[in-house]
Amino acid sequence: MLKIVKYGEDEYGFPALVALGCFDALHIGHTELLKKAALQAKINGLDLGVMMFIDGKGGDQVYTFEEKLEMLEKYKVKFVLAIDFTEEFKQISATDFLKTLEERINVKGLMSGKDFRFGAGAKGKSSTLKNYAEDEENGVWYQSVKDVTYNDEKISTTLIKGLIESGDIGTADNLLGREYSVTGTVTEGASRGKELGFPTMNIVYPEKKVKVKEGVYEVECIVGDNSYKGIANYGCRPTFGEDNVILEVHLLGYEGENYGESVTVKFKRYIRDIVKFESAEELAEQLKEDLSGVKDD
Repeated sequence: MLKIVKYGEDEYGFPALVALGCFDALHIGHTELLKKAALQAKINGLDLGVMMFIDGKGGDQVYTFEEKLEMLEKYKVKFVLAIDFTEEFKQISATDFLKTLEERINVKGLMSGKDFRFGAGAKGKSSTLKNYAEDEENGVWYQSVKDVTYNDEKISTTLIKGLIESGDIGTADNLLGREYSVTGTVTEGASRGKELGFPTMNIVYPEKKVKVKEGVYEVECIVGDNSYKGIANYGCRPTFGEDNVILEVHLLGYEGENYGESVTVKFKRYIRDIVKFESAEELAEQLKEDLSGVKDD
């Protein structure tokens, strides 16, 4: 289990390498840094720690803090430097940030992306870290990692959020290195899908997660210990005159209700926009077509 070390409060005594960054989305740029940091930590006999904002920098998140903790396990991360992105924190200078870090954590090495910015006014950068490490009194070394790009643009959380919100879920998944997913509780619906021959699970979309574009998606759903393929509708149901936005999934080879249980929906492909059909029968025909490209392996 990862140890949570609160910035400015908790201590970590074992010699450590700390990877600095926001790590909002843990995308392929972040994971490239983590792989190299894990290697350097192993070579130098250091515990690997990762800096992370508990609730991000505000707004909806690609992944929650808890989801990211789970993902970090495979990179041999020993602890997370957990930071609250408060107004007070925003005023801390780059130098004071590093001093506080060294006062509480036995830091021997620091790594970051080349464009990492930190400290009040984002004045701290990789050159700041380099100069800090070159001061023998600080007793740390520093290494930067080249940014990963997509179409000549640096891969960023902002870029990925835009892709998710615009429906380009395939590209977003590629840049994340995994399917974008949400985990929510199953609630009881109106059972219209069942009447159409396409029973669905209604799932509460987490409040703090980035919202996918409203539409129909190919998905994979984790229910308990099992995985099912299917389709999801995120949005309203104009055919039935309902304009409240919900997430509902129809899964191949699955029978059950699971009310009150937590399930995870992985978005694989955007299929189409939501359309108002003239009848329930016409909607059922379209759902058959939507499912035609989804294979139950």
